[in-house]
Amino acid sequence: MTKLQKYNRIAFAVISVPVFLLACLAVFFMICELRPRSYPEYDQNKGVISKAEASKNAEKQEYSQYISYNSMFVLNPEQQEFVVPVIARTMEKPEHWTERFRFSEQTVNEVVFDEAESATLSTSISSDGSSQNKPVKPIRPKKMPDTTTLKRLFTEQFVNLVYENGANKIHRSVIDERFTGWDLNYIRNGKKRYLAFLGTKVDSNNDGYLNNDDQGDFYLYDIDSKTTQIVKIPDMEIEDYFLMKNNPILIFEVKNKNRPKSHRNESFIYRYNINTGKLEDIIPEEEKQQHLKLIIQ
Repeated sequence: MTKLQKYNRIAFAVISVPVFLLACLAVFFMICELRPRSYPEYDQNKGVISKAEASKNAEKQEYSQYISYNSMFVLNPEQQEFVVPVIARTMEKPEHWTERFRFSEQTVNEVVFDEAESATLSTSISSDGSSQNKPVKPIRPKKMPDTTTLKRLFTEQFVNLVYENGANKIHRSVIDERFTGWDLNYIRNGKKRYLAFLGTKVDSNNDGYLNNDDQGDFYLYDIDSKTTQIVKIPDMEIEDYFLMKNNPILIFEVKNKNRPKSHRNESFIYRYNINTGKLEDIIPEEEKQQHLKLIIQ
């Protein structure tokens, strides 16, 4: 072996070892960056645990949830009237997640557009086509009083609601059973006022929690009479709801919980009258069959 060959081997060894170490470090940092991270100090809002899970915890004398009050929504400041959602937080490590390479989906709850007024013409056209600078008085539509409103309050899950009216010395919890609700709204219908929300009392998917992954119903709590209307649509999941202006009509967007996987985006629309309690499918069954017939034949 010549001196040059020995020199080349020594030089290769000197250069290759640091390069190999740097490559190993790079791979290590890439694995650390891509590896799911967990944050034990973060407590999740999964809804209340089911009765069966609570019984198991009681036998072991273990408790996995605690109560938190972190929001207050004022309904009437003059009456010192407000509502506080009660949240059950789970004392366990959250599901693993990765900060990077994940896109968060953002949704817009509601977009409200003001009614457009009639356009104002600054000039008029004469019969001969020439313009005359005569202002035209705009025709303004007659505005009707808004007798119904829906105000979105809270989209997270809650297990109870605390209502208080300081001026009238009223303080009470709205719910008296194991329950998880979500999509809390405040509805005014004339002089009637309601807390509206979706919720469930049954762990329909048997995952140990009552939450928005279960079959939910619609709840309408009358603030003044302290009564609750529950709207159940058989075999249907209520996805969202809207209130018609100047009309006690709620529109439900629903999905068939027994729909096949091939129909995962299939949805229906129901109408519910707050005053009468009448619930009906907006599209009659005969019309649905007609719509289907037009695409399959």
